[in-house]
Amino acid sequence: MSYYITRIFNNKLKLGVILFIFVAPILDVLMALIDVSKGATVPFPPLAAFLGSFMTKGLQGVLKGYLPLFLAIIVADDCIEDYRIGYKNILVTKRGKNKYFALNMLKSFTVSFLILVIPLLLNLLMVHIVFAGGTFLFIAQESIKVIPSMAEQFSHPMFYNLLCIFLFSFVGAFVGSGATALAMAFPNRFILYPLDFILWYIPCIMESSVRGAFQPFTEYPLSKYFPGVILVLAINVIAVLFSFFKVTKYDQV
Repeated sequence: MSYYITRIFNNKLKLGVILFIFVAPILDVLMALIDVSKGATVPFPPLAAFLGSFMTKGLQGVLKGYLPLFLAIIVADDCIEDYRIGYKNILVTKRGKNKYFALNMLKSFTVSFLILVIPLLLNLLMVHIVFAGGTFLFIAQESIKVIPSMAEQFSHPMFYNLLCIFLFSFVGAFVGSGATALAMAFPNRFILYPLDFILWYIPCIMESSVRGAFQPFTEYPLSKYFPGVILVLAINVIAVLFSFFKVTKYDQV
């Protein structure tokens, strides 16, 4: 596992993408602070969190919209590079096909989960410190009370923030694993990146868009978006299973 982590830290492109993922939630807080310094009312801290933010949507949209491409660069591109330079055959010969596949899956799932959950948890901590005591809501309290799902979410804001953070990170871990599986099955960047993006884009444009599951404090219950979440998980599980049989049963060393 340490071998894969070292490769990530030795690659400037990977580090740049990781830096963006870590910095985006911090920039989100700073942008909200700028608004407050200009006279805006201090927001209710859970709403100012990155996934729950109603003040700045740009960075959140970039991270959600291009999530599979970011994760593919970080955790999947190694497989393509190993194939291109012939290093894959050395790794397979040394470790065996099954272990080679399993280690790549473990690396992808773990790294994808951690690089998403850590900055989002730090962001949640930051907003509760920076905007402590904030009361500004994007909707009147009377309106919140008449929308059952919104009333429930505002009654337990910390729980729903944490739920969306871990759900986003968990789904991201599956997406990263699926990207790595596709990279092992089709070690070609011109195939991997468009295919990975399309497989993410389809659940995003559904009525029950998977992206809605990561946004707390909306008028809809999270259950509305479960079909999108299930579709993403199913797509990536199928990608992993397909790649497993291709890599371990049919690929020649």
